[in-house]
Amino acid sequence: MENWDTGYIPSFSWRVINGQDIYQDFIYKGPPVTIYFHAFWMKVLPVEGQFYWIRIVNYLLFAIQVYFILSAFDFFYKFKNYGISKWMLMIPCYIISIHNFPPYPWPTTDGLFFASIAFWIFAKNKSDSFSLLIFIAFFSLLSAFTKQSFYLIPLGFLVCIFIRSGIKKSFLFGLLLFFFVGIYLLWISSFTAISNYLEQTSNQTSLVDLYQSGIANYIHCFKNKWILLFVAVFPILPGYFTKKTDTFFLQEYFRWLIITFSITTVLYHLFQNERDASMIFFVSCSLIVIYYYFFVQKNIQFISPILLGLLFAWSSAISVGYPFPMLFSTGMIVSFIVLFYKEIPKFRYSKLIYYSVITGVSLVSFASNRNPYRDSALENLNYSLATISPKLKYIKTDRETFEKHNELKQLIKKYGKNFIVAPGSPMSNYIFDNQSKLPADWIITNEVMGRESLFIRLAAKQKSYIFIEKEYVIDKPYIHYMILYSGITSFFYENFNKIDETKHYLVYNSLRHDKKLP
Repeated sequence: MENWDTGYIPSFSWRVINGQDIYQDFIYKGPPVTIYFHAFWMKVLPVEGQFYWIRIVNYLLFAIQVYFILSAFDFFYKFKNYGISKWMLMIPCYIISIHNFPPYPWPTTDGLFFASIAFWIFAKNKSDSFSLLIFIAFFSLLSAFTKQSFYLIPLGFLVCIFIRSGIKKSFLFGLLLFFFVGIYLLWISSFTAISNYLEQTSNQTSLVDLYQSGIANYIHCFKNKWILLFVAVFPILPGYFTKKTDTFFLQEYFRWLIITFSITTVLYHLFQNERDASMIFFVSCSLIVIYYYFFVQKNIQFISPILLGLLFAWSSAISVGYPFPMLFSTGMIVSFIVLFYKEIPKFRYSKLIYYSVITGVSLVSFASNRNPYRDSALENLNYSLATISPKLKYIKTDRETFEKHNELKQLIKKYGKNFIVAPGSPMSNYIFDNQSKLPADWIITNEVMGRESLFIRLAAKQKSYIFIEKEYVIDKPYIHYMILYSGITSFFYENFNKIDETKHYLVYNSLRHDKKLP
């Protein structure tokens, strides 16, 4: 139970439950599908233990995603031809892909979920019948409207349909995409101006950010340049000693380059950083596609589903906060098996090695759950949050986090529900059945779109009680950190009246007489 990302999406879904309109009544910088999708779950799940059940739902949605992806790939490539059971493959794919990613509502995991449904239908719909093209278009656009980085996914399906069925079917699919986009824009315009929607969902990241997370991160995936040098140079040796022609030398170099990349991926996962390992593995899979096409079989139709799967992985990693393709390890693992399985040297104990690697990598991924996201190790999570709110029943945390939530509960009891928590704890209003007077609950610079003065003026006008989390203004280097992280909180701290203090919070209300609003 941490006070940052966990509450980000629930805070918005809670607003929708309470009748607010996205982009109109509150600020959100992404497409809306995730907000409404989880508002549905928030509406139907029982209040008692609701956040626990929200987490269970997200574990299940991730499992369903893995099932659809592997079932689709099984339709395309028949895993039995590779001596692998689809059902057995699901276990490591699920464990490795989700690793210790926290099971809360998040656009990336939702985007992969909807994309997996479209992918499964695409695999079943080998003749590209019109009725199933409708569903592929619908679910691929649902994926696109969870997160901007998934905008390419419907286009990826369009290209794959063109490769498989030609211009007529792809043109029909394109028309379906336009039709659904039109309905989507009509729905948006029913509660806010399209310009308002575009303003909030565009211009949030630059081309530099796209380059950094989409290209540069993979170029620099090896933090240690000596390891990179070894991985690049070692494959020259097998190719040199077995070369017959220049073409054969190049083929052998590529083959051993992929092998060394793959071994390095496993070693990174076991002994370094599993997220960095996922980037190395993505590069490895990209090299495998090049190797297969140029040295094994120039069959673009055969590899197009794998290219689409790698697009899913790449899109999921275009993020400033989480630029790793690990959440779609399922697609990368299948790409490796299908395109490179026959190229691995035939060791005597190859199956033993295969299962040992899978088991080891899976155990490391599973063991990483000992340290939940932004929380203490499992053995220190001994404080039940059931006394804080019925919604938090079955959730346990450490002593400090429990004390912090308990203090917040007592402050609300003392000062009433006209409160603002700054800068974090975006789920506070959801937990305590309140509705914020501000157009966002996580009032950090990255989330308010340059509207700091609006937030400050609203807080002053409403005469809200502001509970500032001490750790951000006292425990951090204030000048170098706080102003950049949350200028709003910085203004409250410097210009509003302090009226109370607890172990974890400073309490402010109203502007000081010698200060002015921005």
